[in-house]
Amino acid sequence: MSRRAMAESVVAACRDAGTTHLFGVPGGGSNLDVVGAAAAAGIEFVLVHTETAATVMAGVMGELTGAPGMAVATRGPGAASAVNGMAQALLDRQPVVLVTDSVSSADWDRVSHQRLAQQALMAPVAKATTVLDGSDPAAAASVVGVALDAPAGPVHIDFDPSAEASSPVPAPAPTKAQSDAGFEAVLRLARSARKPVIIAGVGAVSGRPGERAAVVAAIDVMGREGNVPVLCTYKARGVVADAAPWCAGIATGATIESPVLQEADLIIGVGLDPVEFIPAAWPYAAPLVLVGSWAVSDSVYFGHHVAAEAVGQLGPMTQQLAAVVESAWAAGDGQSFRQQANNELLAVVPDQPRGLTPQQVVTIASSVAPMGTIATVDAGAHMLVAMPLWEVDAPGQLLISSGLATMGFALPAAVAASLASPARSVVCFTGDGGIGMALAELETLARLALPVVVVVFNDSLLSLIAAKQQPQGHGGAAAVTYSPIDFAAVARGCGLGAQRVNDAGEYEAALRAALVSGVPTLLDVAVDPSAYGAVLDAIRGRRA
Repeated sequence: MSRRAMAESVVAACRDAGTTHLFGVPGGGSNLDVVGAAAAAGIEFVLVHTETAATVMAGVMGELTGAPGMAVATRGPGAASAVNGMAQALLDRQPVVLVTDSVSSADWDRVSHQRLAQQALMAPVAKATTVLDGSDPAAAASVVGVALDAPAGPVHIDFDPSAEASSPVPAPAPTKAQSDAGFEAVLRLARSARKPVIIAGVGAVSGRPGERAAVVAAIDVMGREGNVPVLCTYKARGVVADAAPWCAGIATGATIESPVLQEADLIIGVGLDPVEFIPAAWPYAAPLVLVGSWAVSDSVYFGHHVAAEAVGQLGPMTQQLAAVVESAWAAGDGQSFRQQANNELLAVVPDQPRGLTPQQVVTIASSVAPMGTIATVDAGAHMLVAMPLWEVDAPGQLLISSGLATMGFALPAAVAASLASPARSVVCFTGDGGIGMALAELETLARLALPVVVVVFNDSLLSLIAAKQQPQGHGGAAAVTYSPIDFAAVARGCGLGAQRVNDAGEYEAALRAALVSGVPTLLDVAVDPSAYGAVLDAIRGRRA
């Protein structure tokens, strides 16, 4: 099989699984074969500036659609640059297929330029990495199946027509039958609980849209009919609408969720995966039961608190749970916990703010943007207020790098979200550190003319790290402080509309105008970071 035929087989396997876009920075060789095959198959190629951004975009596309996101990168530096995005997809359980160019086995001894052992490079951050030689027509579909198999994740492919044989491709795991004994134990504990609390995790929103809908509907029944409070991890935000009386807020593994969990006599993890939690000890006395589409390999994180775990089809399991769960919670108890936590965050403000508070940046945007607007959030201190305070009513409306928590995520994610949902507005929340890591993708955003509003929390500071410095110091201001940057000027140079804003009224007016315009816009917002330390304490209970 020729290299072009191999490219066509991989593209066809992705297209048949629902892939609509291919992201990348192409080099020569097999890269161009893949790009050409994608165009012929009706898959849109999106040229970006960095391979990290390409794989992040592919991962977000996979997360939103349930189909494999697809990316392409050249050999050597291209493959190396894609590693961060692959790690992001691995730890956020996103299906991605990355195809890289490579030095062929026939040329390996002769060519040292850009020669890397790419399978070894990718092995720690991919579910599978393989070299296709074209001898097995089914190999491409097999490796795409691995990306989709629960838990979803990234796979890596090289082409080598001169190889003696394709490297082994792990077979996708068979559809898991419900673990009856474990699930019976879950049901038994659920029947006897009087104050159960649900924590919905990344597994609750994985898979195809229909699968997600079944899980969301079952959780809705337990909240609506049983008044069971529901917490959502960052990835599961929207499984319960924020306005629902049973919405109890967010779960991070920290202290913000502790009031409701301290009262629980049973904690039900639905699709809960400890990859999302900060590495703190699990402090709750109530027994924990887990139901999910994959076994939680890190269940030692929860220690002896795991009373039962069931692995199987999550939709049917949550439906059966909904039929037996009852509670002594009163209507609105969940929302009371959420409002208490959010009010504590909103109360943390500087005595004399210089610029907007981080909370204002989020709450004004949430009140102005149409419901259903997608927000993407970068890693950094601003995520501590963005994740609980941005209002959602369905999954997929608030996107963040949770498992890897990588900076530079929000802008590429916003590009992918806008391509996946072209009728929706998208707001990108990023700090000056995060936007600096993805700055070139402003040109991508402008070139594609996507209706995204980029909101930069500009304080010239790595604010989360600065909050963690105190009171020890750890290098002082030089370790966390940047020179002031006019991001509005940079954005205008890339072809975006842009404005620098310094107060709440100016920000709200600029945001309204940007959302109505439908034009890619950057708002460079002067933010006062002085309250972040208290925000961190309110959420995590300590500087951690």
